[in-house]
Amino acid sequence: MDILNNELVISRIAIAIFMPKDMGIPYQKDRPTHGFVFNVDCSATYLFDNGEELVCNSGELIYLPKGSNYTAKRSMLRDSGARGVYAINFGIHLEQNENKPCVISVRSKDTMCALFSRAAVAWRKKDVGYYEECMADLYSIIRLVRRECSDGLGGKLIDKRILPALEYIDRSFTNEVISVEHMAQLCKMSSPYLRRLFNRCFGTSVAVYIRNKRINLAMELLLTQECSVTEVAMLSGFNDPSYFTREFKRATGVCPKEFVKIKRGSVLRNELCF
Repeated sequence: MDILNNELVISRIAIAIFMPKDMGIPYQKDRPTHGFVFNVDCSATYLFDNGEELVCNSGELIYLPKGSNYTAKRSMLRDSGARGVYAINFGIHLEQNENKPCVISVRSKDTMCALFSRAAVAWRKKDVGYYEECMADLYSIIRLVRRECSDGLGGKLIDKRILPALEYIDRSFTNEVISVEHMAQLCKMSSPYLRRLFNRCFGTSVAVYIRNKRINLAMELLLTQECSVTEVAMLSGFNDPSYFTREFKRATGVCPKEFVKIKRGSVLRNELCF
């Protein structure tokens, strides 16, 4: 993953787009830009001209370097709704020939999806400041990838024994009532011990960790301005809009509508720490 090993300075963004189903060019020769592609609900196989083959599954990110040659075969997951993929193509300063394609697995799939979605919406609408917003979202994507690939979060090491619980939360926090007991079973440990490990790694409880993930996703969805408060509540895992508003205000200090008004035209930078 050479492109992320050193400081990365983006020179321009060529496009930020959502490509539904089978859209997109299946073959690239001498790719003109660098690119990140995030698979929402599909699997893609990339065969490069040097014989290397990479498989990017649903919820994974692939980096495609400038100048690369490949064919891509994409297959949709059954019963997934078949949404498609997000892509951001960009240029960088100090081009380096040794950059290699790579597939990146992320735990924070919903946050990653929200960042790509916000960039694609901004690019499509082209409101005042859209380019800067897309640039900021791209840097946020790079930052999120670096944090996760470093096996830590906010400088805190993650105990690998709780990774099954983290993966379960990332898959389920928007649509399930999450049981600590079930997560403890996944991690093959007792519930009290899992709670202690969570506090040790993140400085907070399991319940607050999950709430903050839901609030962070809700903030991303609110900033797209494409969903009502009720829809945001449901999409982020709060089944009761009134409960969502109370929890949102407890976490951010303002209600959802006030948050949108304050942040409109600006880029969210103060993520909740957990």
